[in-house]
Amino acid sequence: MSFIKNIFGKSGAEKRLGKFEPAGFSGGGLSGALDKGTNTFNLERGPERGSAIDDLVSGFRDRASEFRGLRDRVRPGFGELTRTRVEAIRTAGARTVGNLREELTKRRVLGSSFAQREVTATESEFARQEELSRAESKIQELSMTAELIDEEFDSTIAGLGTVLEELKFETSLAAQLSVSASNQALTAAGASAQAAAARRAGNAELFATVTSAFLLRDS
Repeated sequence: MSFIKNIFGKSGAEKRLGKFEPAGFSGGGLSGALDKGTNTFNLERGPERGSAIDDLVSGFRDRASEFRGLRDRVRPGFGELTRTRVEAIRTAGARTVGNLREELTKRRVLGSSFAQREVTATESEFARQEELSRAESKIQELSMTAELIDEEFDSTIAGLGTVLEELKFETSLAAQLSVSASNQALTAAGASAQAAAARRAGNAELFATVTSAFLLRDS
């Protein structure tokens, strides 16, 4: 029986090559192995790498949220810049008009048409300054709003870009590993075929030698 096995059975090299498994991969928070069913290299992201990527994306998301929150403070025509300037002008106007009325009272002309014109002119000047300040502030707040929108957009895109770059890297690495694993499998299959061919050739020679010996013995 052992003689038959030697002739028709697989050699040790063939058995080892038949059990060949392409080497897996582990490094940089990634690990994986070849899926023989699909002939693709499946990568898995480790918890530390996944957490690092999540933290990075979360940071960009928080940054975008902060810029979004600032937009209410610079809302064109209603932002803090406009409000602060208008309040300052109105405060200065009220103080100036009050001082003017006080001075006109001292001069005992507050009820005169002259006094009324002076007060109206002063109030009109501060109203003009307020209108001008509102227009200037609105232009500046429009510019600041545009900058904040750009910053928010850039932060959002940066977060998405981080995920896409990681997926691109993993896909590229998996493709390279798949090619490498496939080449290893093909090399092993070729070596197995060569070993089988050598075994068959050797068995044929052995069989011929044994057969000749039997024939010579019987003659």
